[in-house]
Amino acid sequence: MSIYRGSNRASIEFLVKAEPPKLELETMLGPVKIGPYREGDEEGILELFKEVFKVDRPIEKWNWEYRDHPVGMHVFVGRLADGRIVSHFSGLPVRTKVFDKTFIFSQIVDSMVHPRCRAGLKKQGLFKLTLLAYCYEYGREDRELVHMGLPNALHYRLGVQTLYYVPLTKCYAHAKSLMDKGPVEPRGPEVKAFGETFHVDVPDRFPDDVDDLWEKVKAVHGIIGHRDAEYLDWRYCRIPDQTYRIITLRSDDGALRGVAVTRTRWLGKEDLVIVDWLVDPEHDTWGPVLLGVCEYFARLDGMERVLCILNHNARESRVFEDMGYDLEKTGFRLVAHSYAPETLGELEIQRHWYYTVGDFDVV
Repeated sequence: MSIYRGSNRASIEFLVKAEPPKLELETMLGPVKIGPYREGDEEGILELFKEVFKVDRPIEKWNWEYRDHPVGMHVFVGRLADGRIVSHFSGLPVRTKVFDKTFIFSQIVDSMVHPRCRAGLKKQGLFKLTLLAYCYEYGREDRELVHMGLPNALHYRLGVQTLYYVPLTKCYAHAKSLMDKGPVEPRGPEVKAFGETFHVDVPDRFPDDVDDLWEKVKAVHGIIGHRDAEYLDWRYCRIPDQTYRIITLRSDDGALRGVAVTRTRWLGKEDLVIVDWLVDPEHDTWGPVLLGVCEYFARLDGMERVLCILNHNARESRVFEDMGYDLEKTGFRLVAHSYAPETLGELEIQRHWYYTVGDFDVV
């Protein structure tokens, strides 16, 4: 079942599937040809990024995000005759379990066009044609089943007009204040709780047995992006301009029971945000123990609150509720577009998708 408003689905399905999109366009800067990324385009892409967003993006960050992505590079650009890049549309693909199969979900990022090549958001200008060229290539069940994102209010409004965003839900954070909690008592690597002894570590890399934990977590969720060691290391350990804390929790027998990834001072506030959350579903006490460890590190870092954004329909949400967390609306909104609604509709995505804020580029 679709939850599309208006004619968005009809518009994009007709434009993408009826015939190949136009790949050439005359602009104020000259004729532009649209096509997939070619080796060496990154220099022109970064120049366009600076022109559009007024920010320098280091080549190291681009290489990590695109060239070194574990699933591959999905990028379309518009080029002038001299090779200058004047439009760009791309997705960050992730292998995703969808019930008993695996598909690709792709987060749409870095959509941009040179200011002098814009022709209005609703016209068949360079931006729309670059978008359609990308969608014609990837927008199908065997390539990218779902396009998704977590835009803020501004980008959401633009996305509704240009990217065929489908609103799934406003995004809520589980939030808990740590004010007036008293001094932080020193804590060793052992934690005693619920009659058990647990061992806490903060490694530089994810342990080898995180794949075993991932298999257990995957089994209890209908829709979830892959969180194997290869993806987790790329996402949190190899990123060049950000530092995350990896927290592991083991039971006394050495078995890995939980992994949390955290970051401090998110969005300029004194918050510790739990970016990713993997807990063995076998026992209900392991989640609260790991969350207590996260709160300890938040207080140690001088943070005022702990936040965790995840699907509040998920079983993991109950852990935060039971530990005194309240749902707080954020400035983000979850959006998606399924290219095969007969295989997976937006309502199913909204209900069954286990996501955390680490599934998106906002953290």
